[in-house]
Amino acid sequence: MLAALARALLLNRDERVYLFRVAGAAPPEPAGPSRTMPPGLRHLLDAMTDTPAYLVDAAYDVLAWNRLAGWFVGDLSTVPADERNMVRWMFAREVPDAYWRDPEVLAFARTTVADLRAAYGRHPADPPLAALVTELLGVSPRFAALWAEHGVGERRPTVKRVTHPELGALEFECRVLHVPETDQRLIVYVPEPGSPTQAAFRRAGERLTAGQ
Repeated sequence: MLAALARALLLNRDERVYLFRVAGAAPPEPAGPSRTMPPGLRHLLDAMTDTPAYLVDAAYDVLAWNRLAGWFVGDLSTVPADERNMVRWMFAREVPDAYWRDPEVLAFARTTVADLRAAYGRHPADPPLAALVTELLGVSPRFAALWAEHGVGERRPTVKRVTHPELGALEFECRVLHVPETDQRLIVYVPEPGSPTQAAFRRAGERLTAGQ
């Protein structure tokens, strides 16, 4: 009866849990993470013409991206859907040892693993999440070491400094916005207002728009 009432009232996840608790009943087990992109997020991505942004699910599979993100990180449409995973890209590819000696890289990786562990705890029976964790524990000692730290927490903003082959040196805040109703994340590369990076992103966005 409570479940039917929640559906009739179009309650979100938090409101549904509150309803069950007020009624003295145990809240239902949460559904698995959604891999369906809400239409509003697609519209939001398309409207962000001068900021790279993309949407990932709880396992960090890339679900959607805007044109500037595709230009910035590469044409993701050429990558098979089951290979578009940011955590796998981070830990399963071969990189020089010096890459992992960068404190910013290590901090970024640690917060990503902590966020993945939090999602794993919310959805312990989700097959894609379990398969990803099992795979990376087997192939990446660095992932296994970070996983063994048992850090749990949603992603925090981090500053990234990269050198782009066309735009040169860039610095921006990697802002991760959690979407509670789907357990997805909107990842946005936010430059400092008035900075050279903002100007570079804007120029790139204008070229992409002009080439429609």
